[in-house]
Amino acid sequence: MRELPWGVLLMFATLAVAFALAGLWWWLFFLGGLVLWLGVVELLAVRRTGLTISGQFLAWARRHPWWAGLMAALLGGAVGYLVYHLTTGH
Repeated sequence: MRELPWGVLLMFATLAVAFALAGLWWWLFFLGGLVLWLGVVELLAVRRTGLTISGQFLAWARRHPWWAGLMAALLGGAVGYLVYHLTTGH
C-alpha cells in the first residue's frame, strides 16, 4: 500500500459526521465497527499478499473482466437495494 486511500477515508468520515449530526448513534457505532474490521482485514491482506483487498480485486478484474463487471453490477444492485430498504423499510 503506497498511500492512504483518501477517498475511502473521506467517505467514512462524511458518513460519521452525518450520523452524528442526525443523532443516529447506533449507526455511528456500526460504522465505527465496520471501519475497524476493514482496517484489520486490509492490514492482514497487505502483510500476506502485498496488496489491499481493492488491489486484489483490481488484479483479478484485469484477468476476468466479464466476471468483474458482473460483480460490480451485483454490488451496485446491493447498494441500490440498501437505499430502497432504508427509505421504505422493506
